[in-house]
Amino acid sequence: MIEKAFLYRFLALAFSYPSYESLRELREALPDLEKSLKALGIDFPVDRLGEVLRSCEGRVEDLQGEFTTLFETQLKAPARETSYELDKMGRRVMEMADIEGFYRAFGLEVKPPQEPDSLVAELEFLSFLSQKLSFLEGEGREIVQDAYTKFLRDHLGRWFEVFVEQVLSSTEEDYYRMMARLLRSFLSRETEGLELKKLTSYKKENLEGSTWKCGFM
Repeated sequence: MIEKAFLYRFLALAFSYPSYESLRELREALPDLEKSLKALGIDFPVDRLGEVLRSCEGRVEDLQGEFTTLFETQLKAPARETSYELDKMGRRVMEMADIEGFYRAFGLEVKPPQEPDSLVAELEFLSFLSQKLSFLEGEGREIVQDAYTKFLRDHLGRWFEVFVEQVLSSTEEDYYRMMARLLRSFLSRETEGLELKKLTSYKKENLEGSTWKCGFM
């Protein structure tokens, strides 16, 4: 499970607001990324990702601008689970409560500017659970495994595909396209065999007409 913990953390960093430090950390982690993907049997062009990361040197501002456009101001690919629930407002409230319940059960709390249902928060939570699974045994392991499976099934597993589709159709920035494909490759493997009630569409007009605001704004 340590390889899964690494991948979740890598992706959480990849979809955080970009900085010189985060890009350097991602580049330095590429050898571990390659080892983790190999251990999990996931075929992904890490060499190509390395080329993309090197091409980003000196253009962090471009990535920051694209981040804001995609995920915040123009909401082309909102990186929050409940962005895809707005045609059912009562359902959105229930989903937020359920997500926060998972976090509280493990003594965790998401602090602003991050939001509990954000992609980054959900990835970091699954990384946390994966780390615990790498050393726990017995009943404690069963409890964490159950939480891992249920959270993936009921939350991140439901919406990652529509999020990836939105990213791929909304940007020509290789960095975000590669990271979206990596997210899809990994989570497609993790959700195999789960009975997912997938979210398949995104109605931007509903989001723009709501009172919801991104936690980064």
